[in-house]
Amino acid sequence: MKRKLNILCVIVMLVLSYSVLEGLYYFGIGFKAGVELGTDAEMTLAKKKELMNMETIHLLPKNMSGVFFQDSIFNEKSGKYVPVSYGEMTVSVNSKPSIVGKVLSLLADIVYLIMVVWALVIFVLFIVSINKSDIFNWKNVHRLSRLGVLLIISFGCSLFKAFLTVYDVEKVFSLTNYSLCLTDMVSTTLLVVGLASLIIAQVFAIGLKMKEEQDLTI
Repeated sequence: MKRKLNILCVIVMLVLSYSVLEGLYYFGIGFKAGVELGTDAEMTLAKKKELMNMETIHLLPKNMSGVFFQDSIFNEKSGKYVPVSYGEMTVSVNSKPSIVGKVLSLLADIVYLIMVVWALVIFVLFIVSINKSDIFNWKNVHRLSRLGVLLIISFGCSLFKAFLTVYDVEKVFSLTNYSLCLTDMVSTTLLVVGLASLIIAQVFAIGLKMKEEQDLTI
């Protein structure tokens, strides 16, 4: 039983670690691209502006009940155009975000990374407690509750940043057959794991209260 629990804990920790590494990876790509963009003397000013204004957006076809495939793309294997419907696209568009929007977006990124790293630390402490066979105690209840809250806040930060992106892009960019989709821009993994942590914390708390009441009656 303990071995199975450790395996499940490791799987959850890998999921959380992936979220941190994914955020750091994309932050590193953006930072590297910005440095290369600023140091490339041969690139024209217009090209630099195009690269600086890149936004990744998710799309949803407007006419879902009619013709789903709104566009076409060339298939090199068959030499023919095939119907497609775009779900994600990277475009160069000057969304002109406000100073407040930029600050809020940066704060959302910082809070997201802090919350996920903090959650990882708490989860490692929880695993250490399990390996010491000290599982059902109030410390672990508080750890699981805190873990759930941190993960839900992390999800909220990513959702808020996606909302800011969609809000800014919609003001200056639109497609005939598509609408911008917010839900596909955010992974619900952190939300699901966070809610699961809160549920497990409540189960632990109920079990401990029942045990304490039993001890008092005896």
